[in-house]
Amino acid sequence: MLKNQRKPSIEKSVAFTAVFLIVSSCARMGLPPGGPEDTEPPRVESVTPAPDSTGVGHDTELELIFSEKVKREQAEPLVKLNPEAGRLYFKWDGRAVRVRTEKDFRPAVTYRLRVEPGLTDLHRVKSEQRFESFFSTGKAFSPGRISGTVQVRDSLVIEGKLRAVSQQDTTLIFEAESDSSGAYLLPYLPLGSYRLEAFRDLNRNNRFDYTREEGADTLAELVFEPLTINFLLQLADTTAPVLKSVETPDSLTIVLVFDDRCDSARGIAGAEFELRTPDSLGTQLAVDSTFLDSADTRRVILKPAGLLVPESSYHVRVTGIVNEAGLEIKHQAKSFRYRPEEAMKRRRR
Repeated sequence: MLKNQRKPSIEKSVAFTAVFLIVSSCARMGLPPGGPEDTEPPRVESVTPAPDSTGVGHDTELELIFSEKVKREQAEPLVKLNPEAGRLYFKWDGRAVRVRTEKDFRPAVTYRLRVEPGLTDLHRVKSEQRFESFFSTGKAFSPGRISGTVQVRDSLVIEGKLRAVSQQDTTLIFEAESDSSGAYLLPYLPLGSYRLEAFRDLNRNNRFDYTREEGADTLAELVFEPLTINFLLQLADTTAPVLKSVETPDSLTIVLVFDDRCDSARGIAGAEFELRTPDSLGTQLAVDSTFLDSADTRRVILKPAGLLVPESSYHVRVTGIVNEAGLEIKHQAKSFRYRPEEAMKRRRR
């Protein structure tokens, strides 16, 4: 009798379980949790200082607000400031990040704030767009502008690196890249003298490897008129410097001109110079001082202890000069004649 009384209870349990499974199945047939799939890449919505701002304070913090939350560890290396102001420090708050620079901004300089392609949101959607904004610590943007193309052999160079190094302050460096057509633009530069460098950054370390990468450089004087400079990159440097010529601008100056730039960090500390007359005895002449030309490190300047005699011949021997590729001259020599008339003509030009 007890067994027959349990049957209705068991049947009800089975029916309830079936209904629960049907309802659960129907619930899963709707839209996936969280709404529609995210396919929109993140972007920069706003930036501080605002684009084209002037008179920005030297200790101003930067701020970027993105359209959605992004992966912070991937985003931070994509944020670039040029010219550099030391290390960047990041403080995140949801979609926003405040950026503090290690050093204060320089006076009367135009800065470029850039976010490189690769910004990724929390759904792993990646942006392929580049964002950039300019601001100035001066009353107006710097007026200088240099543009052109970068080419190697018969091909234009995409993403070639360009650097404009101020010769008044060699720590002030402006950078750019050539685009898909090989063209580059260095806008908003302070007027003055620059050493321009172009190279293929094959190992992507943002430094020129003289022994492996193709490059070229030149000196330029930037005034109010924009400059156009096209670069034809040369093969990597695998040879030691060559003493090309000797100039004598006056009776107390001898300029040795090499085909490569000397290593400015090492200077000419390990180099030796010997100056002689070319007569049968080869009398050695004293040299008071030697130094690199700060404007062009292809040039080494010697100051002899005595005056050079007009129309007289001399002989100079050099050892230990090292170029920027780290390659060293074992010894090279060249004869020259001091002609005051030629020196006068060069000064007039």
